[in-house]
Amino acid sequence: MSIIQPLEVTDTHVIVDVPHLSSFGIVWDLIKRFLNFMTKPVYGQVLLFLRPPLRSGKQILSVILLPSNVPLLEVKAQHTESEFIKAPSCCLLYKEQYYSLCSDPDSYKIQPPRAHFSYNYGPNYHASYEIILRTSTEEVTLMLRDPDSAQVWQHCLHLPASSSGASSVQNLPRMGDNISAEEKLRTVRSAFIYRVSYPVLDKLLDELLGHGVITDAEREAAMAKPRRDKARDVIDMVRKKGSNASEKLITLFSEDDTFLCRELGLI
Repeated sequence: MSIIQPLEVTDTHVIVDVPHLSSFGIVWDLIKRFLNFMTKPVYGQVLLFLRPPLRSGKQILSVILLPSNVPLLEVKAQHTESEFIKAPSCCLLYKEQYYSLCSDPDSYKIQPPRAHFSYNYGPNYHASYEIILRTSTEEVTLMLRDPDSAQVWQHCLHLPASSSGASSVQNLPRMGDNISAEEKLRTVRSAFIYRVSYPVLDKLLDELLGHGVITDAEREAAMAKPRRDKARDVIDMVRKKGSNASEKLITLFSEDDTFLCRELGLI
């Protein structure tokens, strides 16, 4: 270490003369490469969460890279609006390394193009990648690759729920005024449970409570449940309350999500 004498001092700068640089940076880069080469991989897990369909006819699949000893229940608790898809998740990953996610067919949009894998033990478990799929997608193959394009994980993902959900909506008839409100809700029950979004459900529960259709206890019980269970509670408990309650739900639903309500044939 030496003290460098300034050649010139101004109001904003100090000019010094550096005749040579240290070789520490070059040596340290070689050391890091050697350490990375000697580092052993660790067991990781690839978790898949499918979000509810969007109004655009598409849906988002979240892919999360985590160490294998992170409890699945903790991760699922932060993605209650999504459906967890069971798949072989174990793989070998290197800490502090970037991985890319690819698909076959490769026409699907995946973002970001690569993600960093680190020892993340919470408290937050955000998606490492997002894949935008069409709701009609039935099958897609996902591949996780390291910086050398070597494949470290692969899974052929089948989405029967997505396909059946989309087809059930397309096959729904336009219901006329001669059909009772309870029968309308019964007809669209499965599609409603599958497609209605989290924000719309929360708003419906607040509005149904405000109109006296449901009680505080019924609202609180439904609010604490995952999205699909919440949707099931909303449509079933209102349908069982009779024609007036069912009509009120359809009216509120048409105001909160006109597109989906029309798709289901309710209006």
